[in-house]
Amino acid sequence: MKILIAEDDASMRELLNAFLTDLGHEVSSAENGQELVKMALERRPDLIVTDMHMPEMRGDSMIAMLDMYPPLAGIPVIMVTGASDSDLLDAGIPDEIPILHKPLSFDKLTAEIRKIALRLGA
Repeated sequence: MKILIAEDDASMRELLNAFLTDLGHEVSSAENGQELVKMALERRPDLIVTDMHMPEMRGDSMIAMLDMYPPLAGIPVIMVTGASDSDLLDAGIPDEIPILHKPLSFDKLTAEIRKIALRLGA
Protein backbone atom coordinates (compact mmCIF):
# COMPACT_ATOMS: atom_id res chain seq x y z
CA MET A 1 0.00 0.00 0.00
CA LYS A 2 1.02 3.61 -0.54
CA ILE A 3 0.92 5.26 2.88
CA LEU A 4 1.39 8.94 3.78
CA ILE A 5 2.29 9.93 7.33
CA ALA A 6 1.64 13.34 8.90
CA GLU A 7 3.56 13.68 12.18
CA ASP A 8 5.34 16.76 13.53
CA ASP A 9 7.61 14.84 15.92
CA ALA A 10 10.67 13.86 13.85
CA SER A 11 11.54 10.75 15.88
CA MET A 12 7.96 9.44 15.76
CA ARG A 13 7.76 10.20 12.03
CA GLU A 14 11.01 8.29 11.41
CA LEU A 15 9.86 5.38 13.57
CA LEU A 16 6.53 5.11 11.71
CA ASN A 17 8.28 5.42 8.37
CA ALA A 18 10.78 2.65 9.19
CA PHE A 19 8.13 0.35 10.66
CA LEU A 20 5.73 0.69 7.73
CA THR A 21 8.53 0.37 5.17
CA ASP A 22 9.69 -2.84 6.88
CA LEU A 23 6.13 -4.17 6.47
CA GLY A 24 6.52 -3.67 2.72
CA HIS A 25 4.57 -0.44 2.26
CA GLU A 26 5.60 2.50 0.09
CA VAL A 27 5.84 5.31 2.66
CA SER A 28 6.21 9.09 2.44
CA SER A 29 5.95 11.49 5.34
CA ALA A 30 5.09 15.11 6.07
CA GLU A 31 5.65 17.34 9.09
CA ASN A 32 2.11 18.71 9.15
CA GLY A 33 -1.34 18.39 7.62
CA GLN A 34 -0.85 21.15 5.06
CA GLU A 35 2.24 19.44 3.64
CA LEU A 36 0.43 16.10 3.62
CA VAL A 37 -2.50 17.44 1.58
CA LYS A 38 -0.07 18.66 -1.10
CA MET A 39 1.69 15.28 -1.11
CA ALA A 40 -1.64 13.42 -1.26
CA LEU A 41 -2.66 15.35 -4.38
CA GLU A 42 0.59 14.28 -6.07
CA ARG A 43 0.88 10.70 -4.80
CA ARG A 44 -2.74 9.53 -4.31
CA PRO A 45 -2.11 7.32 -1.26
CA ASP A 46 -4.09 4.25 -0.25
CA LEU A 47 -3.90 5.20 3.45
CA ILE A 48 -3.02 8.18 5.64
CA VAL A 49 -1.61 7.88 9.15
CA THR A 50 -1.79 11.20 10.99
CA ASP A 51 -1.26 12.90 14.30
CA MET A 52 -3.92 15.28 15.62
CA HIS A 53 -1.92 18.20 17.04
CA MET A 54 0.56 19.57 14.50
CA PRO A 55 1.68 23.04 13.44
CA GLU A 56 0.33 24.65 10.25
CA MET A 57 -2.70 22.33 10.05
CA ARG A 58 -4.11 19.95 12.64
CA GLY A 59 -5.20 16.42 11.79
CA ASP A 60 -8.92 17.25 11.95
CA SER A 61 -8.52 20.19 9.55
CA MET A 62 -6.40 18.05 7.23
CA ILE A 63 -9.10 15.36 7.09
CA ALA A 64 -11.72 18.01 6.27
CA MET A 65 -9.50 19.45 3.52
CA LEU A 66 -8.89 16.02 1.98
CA ASP A 67 -12.64 15.56 1.71
CA MET A 68 -12.85 18.79 -0.35
CA TYR A 69 -10.81 17.21 -3.18
CA PRO A 70 -12.83 14.51 -4.98
CA PRO A 71 -9.76 12.34 -5.80
CA LEU A 72 -8.76 12.35 -2.11
CA ALA A 73 -12.18 12.09 -0.48
CA GLY A 74 -12.63 8.75 1.20
CA ILE A 75 -8.96 7.84 1.59
CA PRO A 76 -8.80 5.80 4.80
CA VAL A 77 -7.18 7.55 7.76
CA ILE A 78 -5.70 6.20 10.99
CA MET A 79 -5.20 8.76 13.75
CA VAL A 80 -2.15 8.18 15.99
CA THR A 81 -2.32 10.78 18.73
CA GLY A 82 -1.64 11.85 22.25
CA ALA A 83 -4.91 13.83 22.28
CA SER A 84 -7.60 12.84 24.73
CA ASP A 85 -10.83 11.23 23.58
CA SER A 86 -12.75 14.37 24.57
CA ASP A 87 -10.41 16.53 22.41
CA LEU A 88 -11.03 14.19 19.47
CA LEU A 89 -14.77 14.25 20.06
CA ASP A 90 -14.74 18.08 20.29
CA ALA A 91 -12.78 18.19 17.02
CA GLY A 92 -15.44 16.10 15.28
CA ILE A 93 -13.21 13.20 14.26
CA PRO A 94 -15.52 10.81 12.35
CA ASP A 95 -16.36 7.52 14.05
CA GLU A 96 -15.02 5.48 11.15
CA ILE A 97 -11.46 6.75 11.74
CA PRO A 98 -9.50 4.37 13.95
CA ILE A 99 -7.81 6.19 16.84
CA LEU A 100 -4.59 4.81 18.31
CA HIS A 101 -3.26 6.61 21.36
CA LYS A 102 0.39 7.29 22.07
CA PRO A 103 2.47 5.54 23.21
CA LEU A 104 1.70 3.62 20.05
CA SER A 105 1.09 -0.11 19.95
CA PHE A 106 2.58 -1.31 16.67
CA ASP A 107 0.47 -4.46 16.94
CA LYS A 108 -2.68 -2.33 16.96
CA LEU A 109 -1.40 -0.24 14.06
CA THR A 110 -0.67 -3.39 12.05
CA ALA A 111 -4.15 -4.75 12.82
CA GLU A 112 -5.83 -1.51 11.67
CA ILE A 113 -3.79 -1.46 8.46
CA ARG A 114 -4.78 -5.08 7.76
CA LYS A 115 -8.47 -4.24 8.26
CA ILE A 116 -8.18 -1.36 5.82
CA ALA A 117 -6.23 -3.45 3.30
CA LEU A 118 -8.95 -6.12 3.42
CA ARG A 119 -11.63 -3.49 2.92
CA LEU A 120 -9.73 -2.06 -0.06
CA GLY A 121 -8.97 -5.49 -1.49
CA ALA A 122 -5.23 -4.81 -1.32
